[in-house]
Amino acid sequence: MGTVGIVTEYNPFHLGHAWQLREIRRRLGADTPVVVVMSGPFVQRGEPAFLDPGTRARCALKSGVDLVLRLPFPYACASAERFAAGAVALLAATGVVDVLAFGSESGELGPLEGLADFLVEEPEAYRAALRLQLDRGVSFAAARQAALKETAPDPALADRVAEPNDILGIEYLKALRRQGLDRIRPMAVHRLGAHDRDASMPDPGAVGPASATAIRAALLDALRQGHPPAVAIDRVRPSLPPATAALALHRLLQGAAPVTADTFLPTLVAGLRGLPPEALDAIAGMGEGLGRRLREEARGLSGPDPMSALVAGGVSRRFPASRVRRALCALLVGLRESDLSAFDAAGGPRFLRVLGFTDRGRTLLRGMRRRATLPLFLKESDSLEHAADPALTRMAELDRLAADLWALAVPRQALRRTGGDFDTPVDMV
Repeated sequence: MGTVGIVTEYNPFHLGHAWQLREIRRRLGADTPVVVVMSGPFVQRGEPAFLDPGTRARCALKSGVDLVLRLPFPYACASAERFAAGAVALLAATGVVDVLAFGSESGELGPLEGLADFLVEEPEAYRAALRLQLDRGVSFAAARQAALKETAPDPALADRVAEPNDILGIEYLKALRRQGLDRIRPMAVHRLGAHDRDASMPDPGAVGPASATAIRAALLDALRQGHPPAVAIDRVRPSLPPATAALALHRLLQGAAPVTADTFLPTLVAGLRGLPPEALDAIAGMGEGLGRRLREEARGLSGPDPMSALVAGGVSRRFPASRVRRALCALLVGLRESDLSAFDAAGGPRFLRVLGFTDRGRTLLRGMRRRATLPLFLKESDSLEHAADPALTRMAELDRLAADLWALAVPRQALRRTGGDFDTPVDMV
């Protein structure tokens, strides 16, 4: 049977995620324990999560997950490669995970493993083709796909790096190989439902649930039109498990969600225009002229959606929108390139932050206390016991700041506070 690890964002947890859990247990056994590593208040695309991490974790725990760990901000809001490497390292550090399951558009493990092996090896012909494409000013993703079509043993496999879940699946496989984690067996699970990039809700009778992107878009559209939270939730209820619908509605009625990127625009403009150019260049992702490009864009923002205009002003063939948004998140939280170098030198994530667990998850935690290779934190204040580790201290500081910034952006003013992440206890479901 084994214990399964999943890397996820659950933004929000929907019926496609519930189906993935059922499929894993159909293949491995009904009592298979599931551990997830989940993004915190900011997600991999460089956006604030719709709901806070605690609520998203509780949705998952009430829908079949046994234990939820939080992925630290420097890995949660990062490139696919860094995101995957950090998450895989955390799953390995638990000492209890021996299967890594991931969603896949193709659902075929073999071709993805072949691509991962090729990309880990990086033959000289591939490296030369990649450099040529990058020198032409295209994004890394486009350059990699073009280089693979030119040099991979099967050029048709290059199309696999065009699909978001398969891209991440390849990165998980690369991380397993680079970290020498032969004891963790990968498992591809065919993705059910709408494409992740599809921002529209499916027609009635469509096969599979809506994507998380579509669910968020429908909720925000309803709320911006002035509809009450109950009406907004009703629009997406067919794609949500009961626990997600109930918990999301509760948070919306409280005024504790949603948080959207435009809330942070004044802080971002102050950072872009107030920091010296060399300090802006030092922010993670702002190099290669992106920071200076955004700095100029921030001088003349206008229109009904200035946040989108700022992102669009940074987009180019070299800088896709996701790269721009992640760089802006790094500026917001103060993540520097030197921080990333220090974390890499320290070996990656420095702690296991538990967000919640079930009764079966409690058994997993007992095993982790014996086998985990990183400190186990049940609340953020546990990090104070590790002041001698500068990388851990800085990583925990960035996590707290990201949580505080998200909390200060919730709609209801009376709920805005800092320090909540510091002393909030673990959730037991």
